[in-house]
Amino acid sequence: MTAMVVFESMFGGTQAVAEAVAAGVASCGLPVDVVEVGRAVGVGDRPPWHAPDLLLLAVGGPTHLGGMSTNGSRTQARTHGPTVSGLTGLDRWFDASPHLRPGTPVAAFDTAWGTQDGGSAARTIATRLESLRGRLVAPPASFVVTGTTTGPTDAELERAFDWGTSLVSVRPPTG
Repeated sequence: MTAMVVFESMFGGTQAVAEAVAAGVASCGLPVDVVEVGRAVGVGDRPPWHAPDLLLLAVGGPTHLGGMSTNGSRTQARTHGPTVSGLTGLDRWFDASPHLRPGTPVAAFDTAWGTQDGGSAARTIATRLESLRGRLVAPPASFVVTGTTTGPTDAELERAFDWGTSLVSVRPPTG
């Protein structure tokens, strides 16, 4: 049994946050896999994981047009610079994901450029996780990136690490 951090990243900022979250989870002694959609999961493929085996699932992506990315918003975002992943995103990953064991601890995060009115992909991700029968163990979290080439600051990465450790502390004991 393991934890999993699944993410979508266009310019690498969300990937950096996902890796910091995973490092926080791992620092608590819980094995963790990190999966980028669009690379490990192809369009229409079943995810290479077994939902009953998860002790914790954290999912994150960039905020696009006030919410979770779509094919259209990913295409538009590509005009801002080189991308890290293809056009497969969390929307398609969720469509292919199996239901979780009821009550599986889940958490949602996003990255955004830090504008007050920029919306939140994390809220949409949280709703999608709950539709898979997951149980949110933390409010959706947003992490600020400063641009397409600079990503998150060291302070934001430290906050992501701390958030990852907090997810393990609220996980129910196995037994």
